Amino acid sequence: MRIHAITICRAALVLALGLALNACGGGTGLGPGEIQKREDRLRDRLPIDWTQYNDGDFEGAIEFFSKTLQQADVVEGVEGVKTLVKAEAQNGIGWSYLRLQDLDAAAQAFTVASRLDRNNADVWVGWAGVALALREYADVLGYCNTALELEPDYSSAARIDPDGRILSHDDIDERHVRLMLAEAYFQLGRYSAIDRPDPQNAAAQLRLIRTDYTYRDPGHLLEAISQAAIDMHPPTQ
Repeated sequence: MRIHAITICRAALVLALGLALNACGGGTGLGPGEIQKREDRLRDRLPIDWTQYNDGDFEGAIEFFSKTLQQADVVEGVEGVKTLVKAEAQNGIGWSYLRLQDLDAAAQAFTVASRLDRNNADVWVGWAGVALALREYADVLGYCNTALELEPDYSSAARIDPDGRILSHDDIDERHVRLMLAEAYFQLGRYSAIDRPDPQNAAAQLRLIRTDYTYRDPGHLLEAISQAAIDMHPPTQ
């Protein structure tokens, strides 16, 4: 009985040690310090990738973001961060293809990015731009509203990661998102609450950009939307 009890105790001790090691290293045998270094190295790639994009070399940016994807695939022990980095890299690829006017490739990249990280408002804004160019107005509404729900004060020029790394690009903000909403609502015939009892309409979105706007008729509304677009000089045009 005594030998049997000792055997059980030893087995329990081995199990406890195994669990402790897994908790410390995520089952990879890596210590917290090494894990942090790997996470930092991976995250540090993204500001460099966006710099390539901001320099106007969109094809080069796609190569840079793609290399970050490849690097993320081979790094071990950083699964949570890996997913977020891959989402941001796909987001950068999407924006790059959007600037190159390859809408199908941009849509594919944004689709993957949204599956990896549904909380990245920048993904939904870029995808909305693709949908608007493709005249998929119902999708524009969905993507824009999702972006504004996630980040009401969205600004692509002020993007940083949780540790302060700069991920900024272009100069798009909440007004541009509402302008896309206004155009989509207009194209779907949802001009104003005067025409139909629906607060979600083109005139309502335009008033959030221009507080002095007063709806008259669809023609005047379209003219006002066009003027707002000119005034804001959307960087993707």
